[in-house]
Amino acid sequence: MNSKLGLVLEGGGMRGAYTSGVLGAFMDEGIKFPYIIGVSAGANNGANFVAEQRERNKKVFVDYVSHKDYSGFRHLIRGKSYFNMEFLFDTLPNQLAPFDYQTFFDSPTIFKVCVTDVETGCPKYFEKGQAKGNSKEFMNKILRASSSLPVISPPVVINGKLYFDGGITDSIPLEKSIEDGNKYNVVILTRNKGYLKKEQKLGVYSKHYLSKYPKILNAIKQRHIKYNITLEKIENLEREGYVFTFRPVAPLTVDRLEKDSSKLEDLYNQGYKETLAKMKDFRKWLEKVSED
Repeated sequence: MNSKLGLVLEGGGMRGAYTSGVLGAFMDEGIKFPYIIGVSAGANNGANFVAEQRERNKKVFVDYVSHKDYSGFRHLIRGKSYFNMEFLFDTLPNQLAPFDYQTFFDSPTIFKVCVTDVETGCPKYFEKGQAKGNSKEFMNKILRASSSLPVISPPVVINGKLYFDGGITDSIPLEKSIEDGNKYNVVILTRNKGYLKKEQKLGVYSKHYLSKYPKILNAIKQRHIKYNITLEKIENLEREGYVFTFRPVAPLTVDRLEKDSSKLEDLYNQGYKETLAKMKDFRKWLEKVSED
């Protein structure tokens, strides 16, 4: 494995079930990476991949979705978050679907999570080694912050500062991976080829809510521009042989807040099968990369 190889994981809420399927295929094929960076759902998928927990992503993104404590507007009213963050980042990893903190922190893989700094409106990247002294804080603070989308979730306090979902400022953190020295990158996207992000239209309530966070409001207004520039860069680097991309081939029927577990299981299986279908070409690409 080339030491200058990164794995970049896009977010996308419940569309992360696709990424879960891709990573499941990677694990079955014995494929590992020296460097992984993810945002939001991508970061959560990546953490389980680093912890070598083959089935945990499916449990989190498919099996437990129908649980009454997983998500819903009643949680938004009671706990100020559509997704029940205490359930997702405490009950699940520490009770129902235990996260292997030991394997995760002992792994030699560099693992980074992107969040958005409320004060600056800029992305910030936390590395897993920063939280080794307090392992559960990585799950309940950093991964939670990376998944805390404004309006449907409150910001998370880390070391006295507020952070929101990393997807606001760096939805596909390819540039950071390259900056960290990775000449080659595998990118897992959660949108079909040809997708372009449009400017997000904010309602009256959203604008009122975000008026407390002017830098975040500005970042949301600019988000589609950076996202589409990154997609163009991915396509250019893919043509040049520096990037290998996995993205849904069959049309998506799942949205960010999807609660239908049968749809999510189909998406998981789609990710798994589409990855295996590209495995021969992917291994050829990996061979070329390893020779550089």
